Amino acid sequence: MMLQGKDILVTDMYAHITAFEVKLHLWEAQLASGQFVHFLSLAACAPHDVDLDTCVSVVTSLREEFSSRFAGVRVLATDFKLFTTPFDFPVEDDPASLQMELVELQCNDEMMAKFRTSSPLSFFRDIVLPFNNFQKYITHVQCIVAMFGSTYCCEQLFSNMKYTRSHPRSQLSDRHLNDILLLSISTIKPHMGIFLHGKQHQQPH
Repeated sequence: MMLQGKDILVTDMYAHITAFEVKLHLWEAQLASGQFVHFLSLAACAPHDVDLDTCVSVVTSLREEFSSRFAGVRVLATDFKLFTTPFDFPVEDDPASLQMELVELQCNDEMMAKFRTSSPLSFFRDIVLPFNNFQKYITHVQCIVAMFGSTYCCEQLFSNMKYTRSHPRSQLSDRHLNDILLLSISTIKPHMGIFLHGKQHQQPH
């Protein structure tokens, strides 16, 4: 349930997975030593009614399953950290192509202050992207943001598609349907002033 909702990124998913794996390690060690501080039902049982080996085996199996299932995500941990904590990320650990831009970003006190008071997504969307001085880093951020961390976008898309392509609108072409869906789920606000400025107004005769 924590991964369902708007603006939930793959970095949020990774944080929840990592936290749960740490808990599994802790529970495994505590059960092995007979500590039931996080297992109140087991603590209420008589000692001879608790099979510690079975309890530890179940937690170990779950931990190993998690480790195997999300192995492909774990290799991206450094990329995630570069997105979520860019001002604390060691420059020497950064890919060479991004090092100069990261130095410029970390030395910008104004941007650092804004980052501390906003989420990583809103910071890059509302501050870094319009600033347009960190093209390679923006590309890196866009790759992370494009990875879905929840099913929210898919669910929203199908919901809008069902409403848009109703019986009275059955003659919509695929092209028009695609355009309508893109507009309905997008949170990007068009800069109407720029669009209008580029148009040539017809002069009255």
